Order: sequence, then C-alpha cells, then structure tokens
Amino acid sequence: MRTTPRTRAAPAAALLLLFPLVALLAPLLAHGPSGGPGGLRAPIPWDPGEPDLDARLRPPGADHWLGTDDLGRDVLARLVHGARVSTGVGLLAAALSIAVGALAGALAGVAGGATDRGVLFLVEVVQAFPPLVLVAAGAAFFPPAAATIAVLVAATSWPDSARLVRAQARRLVRAPFVDAARAGGASATRILFRHVLPGALAPALATAPYVLGAAVLTEAGLSFLGLGTPPPAPSWGRALADARESLGSAWWCAAAPAAALFLFVLSARRLGDALSGRGRG
Repeated sequence: MRTTPRTRAAPAAALLLLFPLVALLAPLLAHGPSGGPGGLRAPIPWDPGEPDLDARLRPPGADHWLGTDDLGRDVLARLVHGARVSTGVGLLAAALSIAVGALAGALAGVAGGATDRGVLFLVEVVQAFPPLVLVAAGAAFFPPAAATIAVLVAATSWPDSARLVRAQARRLVRAPFVDAARAGGASATRILFRHVLPGALAPALATAPYVLGAAVLTEAGLSFLGLGTPPPAPSWGRALADARESLGSAWWCAAAPAAALFLFVLSARRLGDALSGRGRG
C-alpha cells in the first residue's frame, strides 16, 4: 500500500511535538504520587537540581517513577526539565540555520558572479570539516550555554539550506514574473525578498527536522564531554555522563535520557525523510 508524504509525516510529527509539550509541562510532570521529598503530602514538584543523599540510586517506584541518580535527584524531573534544554537548542539552531542558509543561497542565486562563487566557497569550507569537531572547538572558546551550542550548530549546518535555496533561486530568477518585476522597476532587494526567496524557501524548510535532530544530539554529546550546558542545569547528555559510574548497578539513570534522545532523533529524521520525499513505499 502506497503512502503519501502526509501520512508518513504524521506519526513522526506527533512524536516530535510531544517533546516541546513535555518541556512546557515539566513542572506539572516532575513529581511523584507522594507529592515531593520529605514525606510531604502536598503535590509540589521535584527540584531537578537539588540533591538528596538519603535517596541515592533508588530504583523506579511509587515515589520516584524513574528512580533517582547518584545524588538522589529524581530522574523523571531531570528528564522532563532536560527536554527544555534539548528542544530549545534544537529549535533555535534550526531557525538560525534555515535563516542564514536561505538568505545566503537566495543571494547567491540572484546575484550570481562573484557573490555566487563566494557563497559556494564558504559552503565548501564549512562542509570540509566534521560538524562535531567545529562545534566542539567553538564551544571550547565560549562560556558553556545552551544558546551558544545552538548558534554553533547553526553555523555548521546552514550549507545544506544554502545549496537547496540557491538551486531554486537560479531557476526563479529567470521566471517570467521576475522579469516582469524587473521591467517594472523593482529593485534587486525587492526581487530577492519579495519574488525569489518566498518561492525558493520550501526546499530549505525540509532540512529543518534534520538540523533539529542533529542539534539535540550535538548538545547531548557536548554536555556528555563537559562542553555543553553547565551544571546544575538538567541535560540529557549530562545525565548520561553522570550515569557512567553507576551504570552496572543503576541502569535506570542512563536508560531514560538515552531513550529520550533516541526517540527525539528518530522522529526528527523520520519527519525529515517524509518531508523530503525519501523512504517512499
């Protein structure tokens, strides 16, 4: 049975949208039935950064649905609050990547000549290096922050958008309606932003899920190495790093953030494949 892009995209989009929803509802989700530490009955949320040495490495149970880590912090609380970091980094990186790539590609396609060659040279330079190496090198020179990671990821992922928009812009710049606008006295800036860029943007938007997944995975990798979001802010990558010492005796500390990363990246790539027409069948 053949499926349409819409039917292929719907399950991945629904799963992907679940993560921002969890991030928004983190304070409501991050508490157990007992209502909080210390035996209190009031339903107050768990603090994802507050240690409780009396509750170290507790397995999943009624009080802590996903258990606690080596400092007694609730794993569920750190998981849902970590979704805020991951989705924030991913969305900001995707938006910046598409904005920069689309503008550079449209400018190259419309202007041509030296501008086109200059943009293509920058694209080749950026793509000549492994993205993770560039991001890690940049992160070493800036204070660790989620916004810094998003900007660095965008700085290494815009070439794909630029190439797609440039190819589309080169076709649109010779279209009759662009010739008519040029004959009517439209400036080069108006032709770029009013007539070419809106029509050339669609292919770049299809790369957004890939950038989103790559940004989340990169942030997790940098946090795992100690170059990402600084503690005590919760992060899936930092949770995996903290779980290394107790992996043999407290598997739940690593299982939850690893599963969240897997599902996020998988749904992002599946959505990207559906939007770009890959994996048809």
